[in-house]
This record gives sequence, C-alpha cells and structure tokens, in this order.
Amino acid sequence: MGFFKGNKDNMGKQKPKTFNGERMNSQIERMPNGAPQMAALQQAIQQADVAQDHFWRLTFRYEYACEATFHDDPPKAMPYASEFSSIYEEHPDALPSESGAEAYLMITQIAIDPIANLPQIPFSQWEALMERYMELIKRYNVGLRTYWSQYCQFYQYVDKEKAYAGFQKFWKTGRDGLSDCRACERSLAVKMCLMMDDRAAAESYSKIMEQGRLRFCSSTPQRYWLYYLEYALDKGDLKEAEKRANALYRKTRNEKTDLSYYGAILRCFAFTDLERGAALLDKQFPLTVRMWDQKLVYDFYKGAWCFCYRLAKERDTISLNFSEGDFPIWNANGVYRCSELADWFYGQAKGIAERFDLRNGSNYFTQNLELAGKWLD
Repeated sequence: MGFFKGNKDNMGKQKPKTFNGERMNSQIERMPNGAPQMAALQQAIQQADVAQDHFWRLTFRYEYACEATFHDDPPKAMPYASEFSSIYEEHPDALPSESGAEAYLMITQIAIDPIANLPQIPFSQWEALMERYMELIKRYNVGLRTYWSQYCQFYQYVDKEKAYAGFQKFWKTGRDGLSDCRACERSLAVKMCLMMDDRAAAESYSKIMEQGRLRFCSSTPQRYWLYYLEYALDKGDLKEAEKRANALYRKTRNEKTDLSYYGAILRCFAFTDLERGAALLDKQFPLTVRMWDQKLVYDFYKGAWCFCYRLAKERDTISLNFSEGDFPIWNANGVYRCSELADWFYGQAKGIAERFDLRNGSNYFTQNLELAGKWLD
C-alpha cells in the first residue's frame, strides 16, 4: 500500500535507537486488514512522533489513511491526511522526491473523497479542498485526471449534468501516475452512463470487463456490478438484479466498505430470497454502528428498509442478534416486529437523505429513497 519502500538509513538519516519503524511496519503488514492494522498504525504514529522520525511519521499516516479508505470507514482517513500534509510541507525531504509528491497528492485525494459522504461538511469546504488539490496538481504536474474523477463523483448528488460533463473531461484527460486502475475507471464510466440512463453507453465501457479481458483489482468487478444492480432495481428488473446480487454477494469481504453492496443486495433479496436476506441483515448490521461515512450507512439502511417492509408481508417477527448498545430499539429477547424494523430503518434513511440534500442543494437522495419505495407493494 505504500509508495516508500526501502531503508530510510539509505537516505542518510539516523534513526533513534529506541524506534525501529521498519520492524514495526513489517509487523503491521502481517496483521488483518481494517481495525487491527488501524489500531497498530495509531500506536506506530505516536511512537514515530515521539522519535520525530519524519519518514515514518509520514509513512504510517499514509498507510493509516489507505487502510481506512479501502478496508474500514473512509472519513477516518481525513485527520491523518491533514496531518500528513502539514508534516510534508514542513519536511518535504523526508520522502524520496517523486514518490513523496505522488503520496502527497494521493492523500489529498483521500481527504477530499469522503466529503461527498459527510452531509455535515459544507459544500464550500469541498470547493476549498478541490482548489487546494488543483494547486498541487499544477505544482507537481500530475493528477488532473483524478481531479475530474473527484469532481464528477461529488456532483452526481448535486447536478447530474455537471457530473457527466466532469466525467467527459476525466475520460479525455490522459492517464498518469495517480490514475486509478483501468477497471475502476471503467466502473466509474458505467456509473456515469447509467446515471444518465444510457444503458448502451454503459455497456460499451463494461463489455471488456464482462468478457473478462481486463485485469481486476480488489475493488472490481464489485463496483460496476453494484451500479448495474442498483440500476436494475430502480427499473424493477428483478431478473438482472438477482443475477448481479448473487454475484456481488460472493465477492463481499465482511468489511465496512462493503455496506453499499450489502444494502443493494438486501434490497434485491427483499424480492428474491427472504431467508438469505434475514441472515445478511443479522450479520452485517453491526458494521453500521458508529460509522462516520453516512452514504455507506444510508445505502445499508435503504436496503434494510426495503427488506423489512417486504418481510412484514410474509411474517410478523424476526429474530436478530443485535447488541443492546448498538441498536436504539433493542429487545432483550431478540425478537422484533418486522413492520417496526421497517419504520425504523426508513426513518433513519430518510433523515440521512434529507441532511445530504440540504447540504447539496438538491433532491437526489430523497428521490432515490422514493424510487426504492416505488417497487415495494
């Protein structure tokens, strides 16, 4: 995950005898992804700060930000990204020049990306960070393609015409060292085309992936499968939705960053497989607890509402092993009325949707929730 491999001593800087960042890093990399690595990295950051070892202060913060972004709760990366930026501006020679500049730009992206998913952060703050990102792009002459990727992914919730215009600029801008993998970029293209209700254009981008002729990363093909699944559900096409949901379910990793996947799968299982849906809800709801990323929570709650609403048509109650401190309407016996669960999940999703739309100055999320409800009866 790091840009900076190798022994820092080769750069001519003496490490304190009581601090060995290389050894700590090796130990951390052998830990499970997500919370275990993040907890260890927090301790490593503290020790690097005490030692004033700027190489490892930067490296451990970069690795923490990546771990939160790809395996846990992405907004948790933001304060560490901010700290990285401050340290790097003060000590730019602590990292090799080329990889350090790319890491600086990458972690700036990591700080910007979650703002779209945090309705409490004002639009003006996103704009200010994008301006700062453009300054860095001009300084280091790299990253313009990812700028337009950030632009269109935020504006999809604000103004889809502007979002699509930003996507077109993204696609026309040449790739560079900061570009995402080709499968992820094509997945974004699928998303933007489906947003514009242009299925034929989406398929022109996904064809090479559907045929297995493009190398996937750990985030694909899940991403573009999700976009097709949501599109099928919004159109009421259960045949395609079931195919996509089953494929996507097999690729999930039981991580917090999978919550959007689980929400869409739950929404599909509401119509196609109530038993699997009940098991999924029981197992994955705890991932939503104390999440910062409200888009991930919204997606899961929307799916849980649809599932519980449909389940209530078949049975009165469901048994769930939720924890008392994690669920506001917790029952000691673990038995819940399906209709009450549906009301609770809907209320939570609606509240998040309203906060997003208030911040964004649009009605994207409230319309998105209404569209999910269109097919429930």
